[in-house]
Amino acid sequence: AFPPKYETKYADKDFLAKQKFLFEIVYRVEDPLMFEEYIKLGKSFTYNKDDYVFPEHHSEFMKEYYHAFKYGVTLPKGEYFGSLAYTHFEQMYGLFEFFYYAKNWEIFQRNVCWARLYANEGMFVQALTLAVIHRDDFDGLMLPAIYEIFPQYFFNSKFVYEAEKFDFDVWSKYIMYEKEYKDFMYKDYSQYFKKFDNYEYFYTKDFKMWQWWKLMGLGEHWYSEDHFMMRDNMYLFNKDSKYLDMIKGVNMFYMPVDYTRDVYFFNKESELSYFTEDLEWNSFWYYFNMDYFPYLNGEQFGLKKDRRGEYYFYVVRQLLARYYMERLSHGYGEVPEFSFFTEVEYGYDPQLINYNGVGYSYRKNYYEYETYGNFDYMYYIINFFTRVEEIITQGYFKTHDGKMIDLRKPESIEYLGDIMQGNSDNYDKYFATFWYMYAHMYFAHTDDSEFEVY
Repeated sequence: AFPPKYETKYADKDFLAKQKFLFEIVYRVEDPLMFEEYIKLGKSFTYNKDDYVFPEHHSEFMKEYYHAFKYGVTLPKGEYFGSLAYTHFEQMYGLFEFFYYAKNWEIFQRNVCWARLYANEGMFVQALTLAVIHRDDFDGLMLPAIYEIFPQYFFNSKFVYEAEKFDFDVWSKYIMYEKEYKDFMYKDYSQYFKKFDNYEYFYTKDFKMWQWWKLMGLGEHWYSEDHFMMRDNMYLFNKDSKYLDMIKGVNMFYMPVDYTRDVYFFNKESELSYFTEDLEWNSFWYYFNMDYFPYLNGEQFGLKKDRRGEYYFYVVRQLLARYYMERLSHGYGEVPEFSFFTEVEYGYDPQLINYNGVGYSYRKNYYEYETYGNFDYMYYIINFFTRVEEIITQGYFKTHDGKMIDLRKPESIEYLGDIMQGNSDNYDKYFATFWYMYAHMYFAHTDDSEFEVY
């Protein structure tokens, strides 16, 4: 068998201009838009149905969002955005339709500039991400990684504060004085090192016996890498003369972030924070949910051909298997069975902070879910699981339109996965579509009538 041949496409000027726009429009998204041409373009927005290509069965979310915008009742800038809070979801989906159904690039670009001027930052980025991923004519285009757009969702507050107050002039003087100190302190020992040993000084400031990583010369401070960017394949690029010429004079500043050793250990499972708060781990889950967004129609967006329900089960099982491996390596064993009516022994404090300065909520040790939140939502969730257990026990279920689904057939895992994800393809739309959202709203103490989420 011969390996498949893939067609190579080279980016033309038009493609690069579009990619440049997508990078610039989310640059410092929490700040006001600073590009004059985009401000002018955004202010030229007018709502005209002829600018869009709608499917046969089109929702009213776009129209509702425009009316909300016109009367000034959209989610304000600077407020928390919860993609699984129903009121926020409605507006986000309406904004997404402005992007997705735009007839051409010019209308899309105008709408994006308009939304960048007036829409909530989190809502804007999620709607734009969905449109860029799912529009067929945007093949190859991309946004920066989500942890580059919103680092506060992925890095702890200590790192965010250090990045915010970083000053190059101060840093340069600090490094200069530190080097003079080290040169003086270690000058008597330099004779023991060979000329090309490339050794590092031991870092003595604020040294503790258990902070072994400081023996490597690393602390939670800013460092500079000259002439090359640190990346997984940097050794390949570091030998490329064209690449070296391109980044000549470019410095990258980095700071080691320590999740395990400097986190306050208020319970033993905090030791797993290096894994549960891993940047790539969490961004993978984010992009999986953007690729297979529960509330996108499988037929219309081409998700059904991927057997999205079965794939959802597969991904969740893979994530849990990896998590179990980490637990076992620490000797923690299986995850305790969850119940709404018993205390959760181990709490969680993510030590995250929003860009408006307000910290994210945390769950204390021995937390009781039964005592807090909307009880109606709790019973929705309990009833959902009770019904799923009955369906599995019976081996079949009847949908709202009278169709019988036999769960004994191997392909039926797809139907069950659709129900568990609560996506728009599940056969019982009156029962399962929004359970996933209500579950998150219950745990977040959010009501479907609330607009601002804390």
